[in-house]
Amino acid sequence: MKPKILIVDDVRENVEILDQYFSAKGFQTVLAYGGLQAVDKAERERPDVILLDVMMPDLDGFQVCEILKKERTHFKNIPIILVTAKEDIESKIKGLSLGAEDYVTKPYDIKELEARVKGALRLKKALDELKELNELKNQFLGMASHDIKSPISRIEKTVETMLKNKSSLKPEQLELLRKIKDEAGGVFNLITDLLNVVKIETGKMGLELEKVALDKLVEEVFRMNQVAAEAKKINVGIQIDKDVSKILADPARLLEVFENLLTNAIKFTPSDKKITIHLQKVKGGVEVSISDEGVGIPKNELPRIFDRFARLSPQSTHGEKGTGLGLSICKQIVDLHKGKIDVQSEVGKGTTFTVFLPS
Repeated sequence: MKPKILIVDDVRENVEILDQYFSAKGFQTVLAYGGLQAVDKAERERPDVILLDVMMPDLDGFQVCEILKKERTHFKNIPIILVTAKEDIESKIKGLSLGAEDYVTKPYDIKELEARVKGALRLKKALDELKELNELKNQFLGMASHDIKSPISRIEKTVETMLKNKSSLKPEQLELLRKIKDEAGGVFNLITDLLNVVKIETGKMGLELEKVALDKLVEEVFRMNQVAAEAKKINVGIQIDKDVSKILADPARLLEVFENLLTNAIKFTPSDKKITIHLQKVKGGVEVSISDEGVGIPKNELPRIFDRFARLSPQSTHGEKGTGLGLSICKQIVDLHKGKIDVQSEVGKGTTFTVFLPS
């Protein structure tokens, strides 16, 4: 199949020269004589590469580039080569920062321009192959995780049933069953997190929005983790400011975020220390912070805190295990809500995660 090139310039002669040249070189050409036409034809024709003039009267090349690359994500892998007489470094930086793959100044050598186009097509091919591999990976993870989740859940429930008959088991048998239950629980959590990652990457983690009372949600998270906190003799306090209004959000997803943050706080906080959950109204929305008196995170590791599979140096106080995906998923859920999540920490003094949600 012939590669399709969209040629954009408000000067008809420039378009015709490039049309004749690239048609003769075996390209399928699509022509646009201005920025508005360029956006329209890009949507309808889905070219493999775009040659885009910058100085045009209706929409300039920078505006077209911004529309296609920033607003319409399906153009993410389609290379744009800006072609212009503007030679200043500021214009080049602006074009590249808006998502253009290359920047060619007039007057240009047409053979060099052809070489740039072929290079852009090689880049697109590589990106398309990478996208396909990523989709196959997500499909495999989704199928494998779903198929594994059910038997792991059955194993966990079977062990729980066996543990109820303590009187018929020897101490070493009880200890072995507890270890099996813990390991099964860890695998189940990993599978759940992997499925969430796949949903996020494939755009299938939709939000079921409704009016949510965050004070009730925070109290529920506290109750879910109360037993674990009491087992480590950790005091969990809740501060809920008055007049905190309801927000439009997905309660199940937010519950997952706050449960993950509180679980982490308990995991990395020693016995006889304190954790505080604070819900307050702030400008433009609400803020939930979870502060602990735990081991803390080194300053140089904080930039990686929300990375997927991040393995940081702090160790849980009682050997509790994690998947390395929880905080990454938290951030992406908060992002879906158009909110922000931040962290402050000091080694030996504790950590505070703060989630802002717009009202």
